Order: sequence, then structure tokens, then C-alpha cells
Amino acid sequence: MLFFLFPNDELATVSERLGNEFSPDTVRKYIDYYDRRTSHGSTLSLVAYAGALAQVDSELSWRRFLVALDGDVGDIQGGTTKEGIHMGVMGGKLDLVQRAFLGTEIRDGVLSFSPRLWDRLDGLSFRMQFRGVSLRLSLHGTKLTVVALPGGVDVPVSVAAGGQVEALLPAERCSLPVIGASSGDEAREEDQDVRGL
Repeated sequence: MLFFLFPNDELATVSERLGNEFSPDTVRKYIDYYDRRTSHGSTLSLVAYAGALAQVDSELSWRRFLVALDGDVGDIQGGTTKEGIHMGVMGGKLDLVQRAFLGTEIRDGVLSFSPRLWDRLDGLSFRMQFRGVSLRLSLHGTKLTVVALPGGVDVPVSVAAGGQVEALLPAERCSLPVIGASSGDEAREEDQDVRGL
């Protein structure tokens, strides 16, 4: 769960302060150890593993996310969907998109993004709040567009991606580069994107 809840660089800092070694191999070793011992009887398990894997194996993380996404609709547990949807899993899937796949973090008062699997999220658009300002985010191609919507608090908010930081006031917008994006990459057909999540 630590690998799900915290970025690896934060865990590395804490681990080193405690006198322990920490590397991407450490993360993968722990995830593999517990994965072999987890029944995955709950779709929440898929969400937790997808989040933990996002920083070390984005392809496997994406596959776990897709299975969790199908959890209620496809009734993968054999009859539980008729009893109702699972709000925890739904919230967890949104968290995966925002935090694990878009790499959303707040550091030093800046809302920053380090997208992983950006090609699978191409066309994604959603709203979020940051410091009382409503933001609309859209990921298209190699750019993340952030719009500070009018209304609400009239203060600038700082957003960052790809080494670029912008301060936005309400009714302003900016386009930020997506690290690692190349215009020739496309999402695979079998891994459908998540437009409108």
C-alpha cells in the first residue's frame, strides 16, 4: 500500500533516512512478492496493484486498470453487480487516472503533472479544484491544456508539466508539454482510451 499511496521518490527519501536501500528493483520485488500471495478477490485489489505498478511497469498497471474498470459493468465477480456498484473502486479508478497515470502531484504549492501512458489517455478531459480555483484539463497529443475557469477564488495557481511552470488566473489557459511524447505513437486498438472519465 505504501507504493500505492506515495511516489517512489518520497519513499526513497524516507527509506534512506532510516538507513535502508531503495531502488526501482526494491519496489518491483515487494510488489511481486505480495502479488503472488494476493487472491485479488476484490476489485479494490486491482486498483491498489495498478497504482503501485504505475511507476515501475506501466503496461501491467494499465492492464490491471482495465480489468478493474470492467469490474461492475462486466460483473467479473459473478453476480455481485446486481447488488450494487462499488463506490470505493469507482473512486479508486478515478484516482488511478489522475494520480498514477497523469502523475498529478502537489509540491511546493505547484500542481504538477508527469503523465505516464499519455497515449492511452489521449482525449481525456476532466475538471478538478486546486486552491479554490476550478480547472479544466485536456490531454491531446503531446500537450496538456489547463484552463482556470472564471468564478470562485481570484488568485493565481501554479501548474507544471514537462519542466514548464505557468501561473494562471481565472479565465486563463496554458498548454504544457508531455514528457516522452512523440507524435507517431498511438494507443493500441485493444487498449481503448478513457475519454470522458
